[in-house]
Amino acid sequence: MRAARRFGRVLHWRRWWDLAQVSFAGWLLLVLLGGPDAVGRLTGVWAITPVLELVANWGFQAGLASLLVGFALLHLRQESDSTD
Repeated sequence: MRAARRFGRVLHWRRWWDLAQVSFAGWLLLVLLGGPDAVGRLTGVWAITPVLELVANWGFQAGLASLLVGFALLHLRQESDSTD
């Protein structure tokens, strides 16, 4: 029962929508600040640059993919609710 509840929570469309918002917002903030190197110069913390490069490279794609998965799960939920 517990595993089914956890699996159901992972497949909830709102979780994917939230993930899309966070990844897109992180990517957009990084772009507006000028990229990973600019953030390293602004903060003086060069250790975070590899993480910021990952966000710059994959943040937009992760946001878009999460958004599509969220909409697909929402559609499945609405279809299952309409047949009940």
